[in-house]
Amino acid sequence: MAASHTLSDSLTWSRYRSKKGQNRGQAVLLFVMIKPNLYEPSGYLDMPSIINSGFPFIFLPAARGTGKTFGTLRYFTIQEEKIMLLRRTQKEANLQAHSDSSSYKDVMQDVGHDFKCYMSDGVGRVIDQTAGFTAAVCAALSTFASVRGMGYSDIKTIVYDEFIAEPHVKKLKNEGMALANLYESVDRNRQLNGADPVQLLCLANSVNMNNDIFMYFDLITHAEEMISNMEEMRIIGNKLLIIPQHSPISDRKAQTALYQAVNDEFTQIAIKNKFILNDFSYVQPRNLQEYRCMYKVGDLYVFKHKTRHEFYVTYQKGKTKNIYGSGYAALAKFRRDKWRMVPHYYDGMIRFESYQCVALFEKYFDI
Repeated sequence: MAASHTLSDSLTWSRYRSKKGQNRGQAVLLFVMIKPNLYEPSGYLDMPSIINSGFPFIFLPAARGTGKTFGTLRYFTIQEEKIMLLRRTQKEANLQAHSDSSSYKDVMQDVGHDFKCYMSDGVGRVIDQTAGFTAAVCAALSTFASVRGMGYSDIKTIVYDEFIAEPHVKKLKNEGMALANLYESVDRNRQLNGADPVQLLCLANSVNMNNDIFMYFDLITHAEEMISNMEEMRIIGNKLLIIPQHSPISDRKAQTALYQAVNDEFTQIAIKNKFILNDFSYVQPRNLQEYRCMYKVGDLYVFKHKTRHEFYVTYQKGKTKNIYGSGYAALAKFRRDKWRMVPHYYDGMIRFESYQCVALFEKYFDI
């Protein structure tokens, strides 16, 4: 896991991000922290401050209506900066490329600009007609491989909206790797030529901590710790993870008609920014002296209790000759050999060292 820093630390790294009109290609490595302001006086998220914190990778799961998407698109519209607006599926990307359903509709109305949208070769475009520039190209992660030969040298920011899938939305296999491939296709070799890296800004509602983007970028354990400590911002290498937990807007929205009428589960996501699909009751660190190691799979060790029918999954090493890799063929054999662990999982007979272990266990078993 990458080293992390709380925002009370005095030193970390960030890249200087020049103001509009200056040469953003001249990146200067500074050993200073650019601490973003989290909330505007209005209570909405301060997206300009977050964007200009300088981090190449920003992950922001936040409650509904807190201004994450609107504030982001409004900032880049005012800056007249073209972005890539990324969605999971082609259907979602198509909606962004239609003037009646695009997220830009409210933004353009707010800033008083006329705009139009169109779709060509699987990629949508949002045109700011008043300012006279392309505000966004709208792409789908699921189909980007078929269009990634196109040039994106003028794209400095990728905004992946709704990067955590809602419960009713079908997930993409290996989504984290697909996102990394897309990022590489857009970023190309610009950093080798002295330019800033493309900034990836991932926005979502906090539905499920066990999502492939969090797993791929090694964020699950950090998110788990932040929620436990009521910590809202954490620096992890060149990544900034923000989980707002004291939103003034959310506090005010809780008194509105909808949230007085709906069940608590919806409120947990939309207002309290809770990851309601994650059950932490089985995350209980155990004393390994009470267990014997059965096998290793990938990075996980699976133990069985010496006297009761209980299993423990951990990163702590144990002595075993039964070792399975994490490649496709190795996991196929593992699932065939150890299929009985799946009903044990659903019956609540397995305990985990951390939620990262839960996520990896579910990935290995394709649960």
